[in-house]
Amino acid sequence: MMKKIFLFFLLLLFCFQAPFARAHSLWLNIDNNQPKVGQAVQIEIGWGHKFPKDELISEEFMNQVYALNSKGEKISLKKISPSRFEFMPKTPGIYKILANIKPGFLSKTTEGYKLQPKKGLQNVVSCFRFDMRAKAFIFVGDSKKMPDQCIGDPLEITPLKNSKLLKEGDIFPVKVTFDEKALPNVDVRATYAGFSDQPNTYAYSTKTNEEGVARIKILKKGKWVVNVLHEVPYPDPEECDKYRYNYCFTFEVK
Repeated sequence: MMKKIFLFFLLLLFCFQAPFARAHSLWLNIDNNQPKVGQAVQIEIGWGHKFPKDELISEEFMNQVYALNSKGEKISLKKISPSRFEFMPKTPGIYKILANIKPGFLSKTTEGYKLQPKKGLQNVVSCFRFDMRAKAFIFVGDSKKMPDQCIGDPLEITPLKNSKLLKEGDIFPVKVTFDEKALPNVDVRATYAGFSDQPNTYAYSTKTNEEGVARIKILKKGKWVVNVLHEVPYPDPEECDKYRYNYCFTFEVK
């Protein structure tokens, strides 16, 4: 019974996701991104269309939520609830908090939506394989040098300036990569908490240049999210039509 409920919920999430404006996103809400050593940090999974809070994500939908220290070592988080985790840094440094959902297929047929590739289905209209990930940073101590290397996600947003130092009115450069290569001319959208209570509404929109770099104007202090969607053809068109990648990077401007 629970599996059927989960599948129904998942279908509802994707039923009308063709355009970017209607796609669900995954992001991270950090209650304190500048804690002291030994101070607990609360991490909430954001999901839906309205930043910073919208829908509760199903526990079965999540794949991984974890931290990486400055050496690239993986650190497990304490699970408080299906959508809330706790992290307690033991040493100074800059930590990456990462999350992703379980990837999968969604096929649209004339009879409805199916969570599977096109093979074995009849009257298929379209199909995509989804991949959604999120990243945030936690700064412990006086560390100012940002880890500028990619972590290896298929689609990734990497900040080129320490977000801890950002102020209202600053320009925040980020690099968008796909398969660890610069992704030019891709849409980059950003917004801050409180800008709008309407879904899929962003305060700032731009595109990456030839080096994959986008420059975001910090319009106001507060919690921000940067959102990128990228689609590529699926290698086997008999199985599926395209890959759909979505990536969110969250940060706070004091």
